[in-house]
Amino acid sequence: MFTILISDIFQIVKMSESEGNKEKPELRPMFCEVGPVTRADGSCMLSSGDTTVLCAVYGPGEVKVNKEQIDKASVEVVYRSRVGNAGVVDRKLEIFIEKSCSSAILAMLHPRTAITVNLQELHDAGGLISGCVNCTCLALLDACVPMRFLVACVQLAVMQDGTVVLDPNTKQNSKAVASLLFTFESRSRAVISSHTEGKVSQLKMQECMSMAKGAADKVFQFYRSVIGRKFSKE
Repeated sequence: MFTILISDIFQIVKMSESEGNKEKPELRPMFCEVGPVTRADGSCMLSSGDTTVLCAVYGPGEVKVNKEQIDKASVEVVYRSRVGNAGVVDRKLEIFIEKSCSSAILAMLHPRTAITVNLQELHDAGGLISGCVNCTCLALLDACVPMRFLVACVQLAVMQDGTVVLDPNTKQNSKAVASLLFTFESRSRAVISSHTEGKVSQLKMQECMSMAKGAADKVFQFYRSVIGRKFSKE
């Protein structure tokens, strides 16, 4: 079920999970506002539950000499947390987002240029990294950056009793023995990046990957709804 509000400058979409088996793991409700940053080439504000991220994309445009690449565009991700200065954790997050999204961008079509992605954390209630990757993908689409495929990131948590929680919040993450991130591409649903914290067995890893793949399908459906409504309005 989708709840959609469209105005002249932005569009808000809410995706609620289909009704059915209440015990089945589900993603938290997602809201998306496309184009909130008017001076950017593309922008998006994405909420997953209470976690909210704002992303602005600039480019392809002029690149600094020290970052220029003769055969492709330079992709740079800049992340800013809600409070405090940037640290090692923020840089680690930037690298994960950059690697996850760079593989999707057709950078060779715009050599000697730069594509800059600015991310601002507005509120973190769990699932911040997956929210940043998904928000970046929507902002790149809004900027009409050429892409090989779309990307969808899903986070899971393994609890002490072996239960797998899909799209966990902060409280669930604090009680988890392991946290896993999977980023899928939209063509063959292959994993293009992953990150694991904690110890998890190979069997449990496969279980988590299977669950994440099903959740990624719903994220891709959400993308189609958002972009379809945006261009139908335009």
